[in-house]
Amino acid sequence: MNNALSPLQDPLIGITPLYLIAMAFLLTALGLVIKDNRFFKAFAVTNIAIVLAISTYVLWKAVKNGIQLYFFGGYPAPLGITYEIDELNALLGLLATSIMFLSGIYSIWYMKYPRVYLYYTLMLALLAGSLGCLYTGDYFNFFVMLEVLSLSAYALVAYFRDSPRSIEAAIRFAFIGIVSSGFYLLSAFIAYASYGTLTMADIALKARHLDATVPLSGGVVGNIVMASAMMIALATWTWTFKAAIFPNYFWLPDAVPEAPTPISAIFVGVIDLIGVYGAIRMFYTLFGQNTLISHFRPYIFAVLQVLGAVSVILGALLLLIQEDIKKFIAYSTISHLGLIFMALSLDTADGVSASILHTISNSLAESLLFYSAGIAIVATGRSIDTLGALRKYRVALIGIIVAILNLIGLPPLVGFWSKYLIFKAFLDTGRIYGVIVLVLATGISAIGYFRILFNAFRTVDKVKEDPRLRNTALADITIVLCIATLIAVGLLYMLNPVVREFISGVGYRTVYECKTYYEFLSSSP
Repeated sequence: MNNALSPLQDPLIGITPLYLIAMAFLLTALGLVIKDNRFFKAFAVTNIAIVLAISTYVLWKAVKNGIQLYFFGGYPAPLGITYEIDELNALLGLLATSIMFLSGIYSIWYMKYPRVYLYYTLMLALLAGSLGCLYTGDYFNFFVMLEVLSLSAYALVAYFRDSPRSIEAAIRFAFIGIVSSGFYLLSAFIAYASYGTLTMADIALKARHLDATVPLSGGVVGNIVMASAMMIALATWTWTFKAAIFPNYFWLPDAVPEAPTPISAIFVGVIDLIGVYGAIRMFYTLFGQNTLISHFRPYIFAVLQVLGAVSVILGALLLLIQEDIKKFIAYSTISHLGLIFMALSLDTADGVSASILHTISNSLAESLLFYSAGIAIVATGRSIDTLGALRKYRVALIGIIVAILNLIGLPPLVGFWSKYLIFKAFLDTGRIYGVIVLVLATGISAIGYFRILFNAFRTVDKVKEDPRLRNTALADITIVLCIATLIAVGLLYMLNPVVREFISGVGYRTVYECKTYYEFLSSSP
């Protein structure tokens, strides 16, 4: 297979993020002349649905035909910006778009606030940035799309601009986020100065073959080992920040509670997975096994193991003392993301596969928690003690139960299988401490999760008079779709060997078949 030789590149692979950005600008312009909020809601959800269909098609094409390439402007790599999509980023792209679609439906019910067109503009831009980060094969373009994602996220945290807490949380998030993005930009400068390229495939090739010379980018320059180590150190700060890994976790419990509830679901379901994806791409595609920094890898992964373990335990302990349901979910997310980082840093295909499946599980379950708890928040506020309002809203109550059981790891839900894969990956590599961390954190978190269930069944008398509570059909549809997805993924993994082989295959090809990521360069003019 050599995708670069194909004269017909599928434009859907490359233009989707640009399409979303164009629609975001168009929505802003239409907001100046159209005042009906129903139009903005329909416009945004329709466009997200279109992109969901495209992301499904992209995954199908990557699975069927292998790595997909798109050269912007017709300029081949490493001359121009290349989008390069394999099974890994195609799968995560579908996950991100699915959660955005669910949040779009939920927002139709949730949004009663002013400036609706600005809300949906930012949502479309956030999805554009997310897909751009996932699909791009250009190191600098990743930074550009990361900024699109981040600026949208900062503005959405500050959406309730009359709330001092929202403004304060947005300022903190933006300040630290700018520093984090600055570190990544600096790593891009180092990459270009040392490798003569910003094409990820080109970097991956030269990191494995120091004598490789690629047309237009030449060979490596200077102390390439030191330059690569600096790239990794700087970019790792960005990955741990986006994934809310200790010590860069503090933004999540600040930002998530102050954002609108559908956006809170996007934070834990979409934005965090960008950090996970970036780490996998950095440590396996660019600088994987048998590269020039191979002797550094055990030390890098040892640091990530420690940071991940601290995040797992710290998140589990801190969720126990939360009284705000949004902060509770934020710390739950931190704990599970720490577990994901521990798995992906085992330097094995099974570890990467486990981290991917747990990312899917956690993104869906934490988002489901927000969708379900969001009805209680509208009815009684954010206190955990008032979750009993959900007794009147049975679909949301079922959503809370399913999400909690998935996070604990009850079969046949996908959370059980992802934890099983992580448990097995720890055992296979002799990391008994990982097994201890997993079991201990699950036990600690279960105390907090059962507290949520207990309060959800308590009687609450005082309920706010909110017109949204008269008809929660759209919120219920969102919750049902999310529940169905969680159960379906778990059952498919349990019953269908093709699904199991696909997940394990993604991990194996990510770790051991990196040549397919850069082999197309041999045909570049």
